[in-house]
Amino acid sequence: MKLSIITATYNRPEKLSTIALKSLLNQTDHNFEWVIINDGGNQRTKEIVTKFPAPFHIVYEEIEHLSIGFGLCHARNKGLDIATGELIAYLDDDNSFEPEFIAMVKQFFKQQNFIKYSMVVQNRRRDVICQGKTIRMSKTFLSPSNPNCTLDKFISQQEIFDSNGFIHYRNHALKWNPCHRIFADYEFLLQCAKKYGVSTFKVNPQVLVNYIQSSEGTIGTSTYRQWAEELKQIIKSASFYSLELYQVERLQELTRMYNNIANNRAPAFV
Repeated sequence: MKLSIITATYNRPEKLSTIALKSLLNQTDHNFEWVIINDGGNQRTKEIVTKFPAPFHIVYEEIEHLSIGFGLCHARNKGLDIATGELIAYLDDDNSFEPEFIAMVKQFFKQQNFIKYSMVVQNRRRDVICQGKTIRMSKTFLSPSNPNCTLDKFISQQEIFDSNGFIHYRNHALKWNPCHRIFADYEFLLQCAKKYGVSTFKVNPQVLVNYIQSSEGTIGTSTYRQWAEELKQIIKSASFYSLELYQVERLQELTRMYNNIANNRAPAFV
């Protein structure tokens, strides 16, 4: 069972080297493919990726950084185009896998062969950054909070869904939607749910991803107005995603709540 890890990176060579790449080098199983998409063609990133003898196969590609749409989605789509693994997983340049990630994911899919898509439990933290320095760190917490939670908890946004450590079978019909930024991960999950069905999803209860959400990141710099606008677009396409009525009503409820606090930032980053 071949696994491809897709990492999209944009002008963050040091984070890529010291966080994501370091965690891949520390894997107990090096039988995987790392697909690294250098969004914008940063030369330092190219040097880091191409000039060392990695113990795993690397597929490196540069793309032009587009001004229209979310660059992360464009880069991940390029990664999907060139990945050769039967399974696809995602790792951002500023996050890391536990050393057993590759081995445990392969084992999980082999032992439960009905699974078509899955996510592992994340150890999460929220950092407030000021002038390049971390001035406040939240307590770490696990996500999902209940490793036995169902897909519906993610679709209803009662649990946090994030693509770091998300794994799915490769399928050319699945594409990241660059029209979304805040809910790009969520929208991709909805595509997977439509493609593979509800019964083929399961959470891997192992804590295998370390995720740091920064006040300088996409979510940290956003406002609830943006959250509401993106959810509205998803609700308009509810029939495309085959969402149930109660799920649509839940998203509408969240949209109203976000509109009421439209100009506020997420409280963890204030």
